[in-house]
Formats: sequence, C-alpha cells, structure tokens
Amino acid sequence: MTYVLLGAVSFVFFYLFDVFNIKGKSLLKVSFAIIGLITFIYSSYKIAFLGSSISFHKGIRLISALLFLISLFLLFYSLFLELPFKKTYGEKDYNNGLITTGTYALCRHPGVLWFFFMFIFLFFYTGSALLLMAGLIWTSLDVLYVYLQEKYFFQDMFKDYKKYKKTTPMLIPNLESIKRCFKTIK
Repeated sequence: MTYVLLGAVSFVFFYLFDVFNIKGKSLLKVSFAIIGLITFIYSSYKIAFLGSSISFHKGIRLISALLFLISLFLLFYSLFLELPFKKTYGEKDYNNGLITTGTYALCRHPGVLWFFFMFIFLFFYTGSALLLMAGLIWTSLDVLYVYLQEKYFFQDMFKDYKKYKKTTPMLIPNLESIKRCFKTIK
C-alpha cells in the first residue's frame, strides 16, 4: 500500500509543475516534473512486478502485453510528441499554443485515456491485484488533476481554450471527435 500512496504523491508533484509553469519558474517546473515522473515510475514498477499476483492464461498475458505497449506508446505520443516537448516541459514561457489536432481532437486529455488502459492491460499481464487497485486510484487522481488544470490553469494559458472546450469532449471521445482525430493525426 506504501507504493500506492507514493504514486498518489506524484500527482502533487505534477500539480506543482503546473503551478510553477504558470509562474514562469522553469527550474522548479522541470524539477517537480522529474521528481513526479521518477516517483510514479518507481511506484508502478514496485507494485506491478514485486507483489503477489493472479495467474492469467498465457494468451491473455501476451495480448495484454501488446495492448499495454500500445497504450504506453499512445501516452508517450500524446504527452511528449504531439505537444512541443521543449516549450511544454522545459521553457519558462508556458503559452506554446493550443494543440487541437490528432489525439487532442479525440478529447482534451487523451493522456488520461491511455493512462487508464495502460494500467488495465498491465494488470492482465502481471496479474498484480494491487496494481489494479492502484491503477484505479491513480486514474481517479489523474481525472482530478486534469479537472484542476482546466479550472485553474488552462483558461489562462491558452486564449482559445473556451472554444476548444465547446468542440472537444474532456475525457470520453464521441463519434465526431473520433472522426476529427483520424482526419488530423500526423
């Protein structure tokens, strides 16, 4: 349970990333992003591979491993390739323009979707019952985190965010957003 709590604490570090991002404190911004990421990856590893596990059929494990890797790639793609990496995560100036194409046409926070699927499929691969619980708790915290981003940060960071909110669902894609995603994906 310690690692579930440690993973939860990483969301505090991610929130502080946004606080220092909006204040233009790039060193603190980057520091909290790195601390949060390391804390989260460490917690995930400990829970996924070092606890007791349920045994699943080899075929389920193989398919789950593949779907986990696809979800992990999509998470990486949405957060680090579609967004301009240096401007988003490294520079002092936070307003790097609003991305509304690709997976950001699918929903305003595609990383939350990939994050959720990543943990579901990792559970079926590893069989870690604690991972299933942690993934649900962490996904809930991720939803809270993006809600706070929308409420306290994104309105100030992106001038067209209100318009974007009207045209693109927050988390659950709809038929129109799925079509727009496929039309605009690079």
